[in-house]
Amino acid sequence: MINVSVTADFDAPSDRLWQLVADFGDVSWMPGMDAVRVEGNGPGMTRFLPAGEQEIHEHLESIDQDRRSLVYTIPRNIPFAVTGYRATMQVEDAAPGSRLTWSCECSPDGISDEEARATLEGLYTMMIGWIRDHLARS
Repeated sequence: MINVSVTADFDAPSDRLWQLVADFGDVSWMPGMDAVRVEGNGPGMTRFLPAGEQEIHEHLESIDQDRRSLVYTIPRNIPFAVTGYRATMQVEDAAPGSRLTWSCECSPDGISDEEARATLEGLYTMMIGWIRDHLARS
């Protein structure tokens, strides 16, 4: 089992960043994700993201509005070589704006811990960039 974490600061107020992150069914900040399907609402909901011939199933486990934190899993069709993927997104105040920490725990599947860690750090860094771009446009 490995733990991976990427933290980034934003110029946007933490309430604005949290509003975007907490709307688990809205991934308008992800380029090319126009065909996202959602089942359910709140904890227990699943969003289905197109990924070539497959769909990625992301399941919202919990959301804590007071702590501005959410936890989700990918129970199947994980798009990278890991198993047991469980991620947390945490938004905090950070002068002059906000901070997002995106972390996960998982087990590499057929790759080294270092390869899994590098893959996930790269993925989170890319997606955090998409969030930053989206906030700058809106």
